[in-house]
Amino acid sequence: QHFITAFSTLGVPKTTKTDNGPGYIAHKTQAFFQQWGIQHITGIPHSPTGQAIIERIHST
Repeated sequence: QHFITAFSTLGVPKTTKTDNGPGYIAHKTQAFFQQWGIQHITGIPHSPTGQAIIERIHST
């Protein structure tokens, strides 16, 4: 639901990058991204430096 709300305001992205959290790598989420034609890119597991932008946003 949050993605759809964001899409209605910001438009549908071509790609999205997330960490490897269970909610992002779940089959249901992958199917959602595929349905919307969004390329899903995940970071390197257990590598905060590989996720620098995401970690910076989260302030971790």
